[in-house]
Amino acid sequence: MTATDRHQFAVGTWEDGGVLRSVVVVAFAALCACAPPAPVHPRAVPPSAGELPPPPDAKPDALRVTWTRVATAADVPPPPPPGTFRLHLIDVGTGLALFVQGSDFAMLYDAGTNDRDEKPRRVAAYLAAALGPSGDEDCVDVGAAKPTTRRAIDHVVLSHPHLDHASALELVLHCYDVAHVWDSGRVHPTVFYRELLATVAKLPATYHTAASVPADHTVMVKDLAITIPNWQRFSEGDEVRLGERAKFMILHAEPKATGDPNENSVVLALVLGDKRVLLVGDAESGPRKDPTYPLGDVEEFLVDHHAADIRADILQVGHHGSITSSRRDFLEVVKPSLALVSSGPKTYGGKTLPDREVLDELARIGATILRTDERDGACPVSGRIGGDKGPGGCDTWVITIGP
Repeated sequence: MTATDRHQFAVGTWEDGGVLRSVVVVAFAALCACAPPAPVHPRAVPPSAGELPPPPDAKPDALRVTWTRVATAADVPPPPPPGTFRLHLIDVGTGLALFVQGSDFAMLYDAGTNDRDEKPRRVAAYLAAALGPSGDEDCVDVGAAKPTTRRAIDHVVLSHPHLDHASALELVLHCYDVAHVWDSGRVHPTVFYRELLATVAKLPATYHTAASVPADHTVMVKDLAITIPNWQRFSEGDEVRLGERAKFMILHAEPKATGDPNENSVVLALVLGDKRVLLVGDAESGPRKDPTYPLGDVEEFLVDHHAADIRADILQVGHHGSITSSRRDFLEVVKPSLALVSSGPKTYGGKTLPDREVLDELARIGATILRTDERDGACPVSGRIGGDKGPGGCDTWVITIGP
C-alpha cells in the first residue's frame, strides 16, 4: 500500500416543563452565541455480533446476513453446510485477507500485512481453524499438533502486488493444495513478488492473469526468469463458478504497469446465494480527496462500465478506508448494507486508516461498518489465532449468509 492513500443530533423532551426548559436552552444559546455542537461520529462497529435487517422487498426465503467477531480458534465456526456461505475478514493488522467459504468451495482474496510484528503464520493458522489443519508445523499455531493431511483451497486471488495484500500468500501456497491462482499480471519488481511467482511456478495450480501469456510462459521479475507452465489469460467479464449458487465475475484487472499497482486491482463481483459481495482490493478514484470529489481511476471505470454489477449487499471497502477511494458517487451506486474495513496501526504519509470521511460517508448511506482495527491498541483477548504478538488477530469478523 502506498502513502497516497460528516452529525447526528438527537432531540428529546422532558415531561415536566419541557417547553419552558427548551425555551431556556435556546435563549441561552442565543445569548452566549455558542458554537453548534461538534459532530458525533456513530459507533463504527457493533459490539460483537449482529444481523442485517431484511430489505422491505425481501422474499420469504431470502438468506440472512449475520456476523460475529472472533479471536481464538474456539470462536471460529465450522465449515458452512450446503446453502450457507461465509466471509472471514481476517484481522491481519495493516493489510487485507478475506476468506470466502461455501460447503463445496474455498477462496482466499489477498493475504498480507505491513506490520513488522505480524507474520504470515497468522493467516495460515486462521485457515487451519476454519478449514482444518493442513501442511506442516509452519501452517498452524505454535504448539499445535503437526497436520497429518493437506486440504484444498480452490482459488487464491491477489488483487494487486503490494506486500500488505500478499505477504502471507507464499505460505498459504505451501500449506494448502491450491487449484487456481489469480493475479492481474502486472509485474512488480520486488523480492516478495518474485518469490511468490517462483512458488506458483512449482505448483500444479493454474495461474490466471489479464496479461497475454508469453509463448514460452516465462516472465522476468527482478532479474529472475520464471517459467509458469500452467498459465492462462482471463478477461474482464469472465464468470467463474465457485460452487452451488456461488460464482464470481471479473470486473477489472489491469496487467500493464501503471503509476501505482493499486490501479491494477483485480475487482470481483461475488454472488453467494441471493446476496452480492464486491471485492475491490485497493481500487481508487485518484489522490486523497473528500468523498464528494468527482470519480476517477478504477472507481470511475466501474461505475461507467459495470454499474449494475457493482451493486452489492456487502462491500470490501477500498484501500483500507482511505479517501483515495470510496467516493460518494461510487458508494451511491454500490449501496452496500454492510461495509468491511480492513486496516491497522501503520501510518502512511502521517495518516492512519481508515479516514474519518470514508466512515462518515458509509454511515450516511446507512451501511453497517465492520472494522479490523477496533482493538488494535489494547486487545483484551489472549490466545489469539496466530499469536498475541502484533496488532492483528483481535478483530476478525465472520459474516454468515444463510437461511
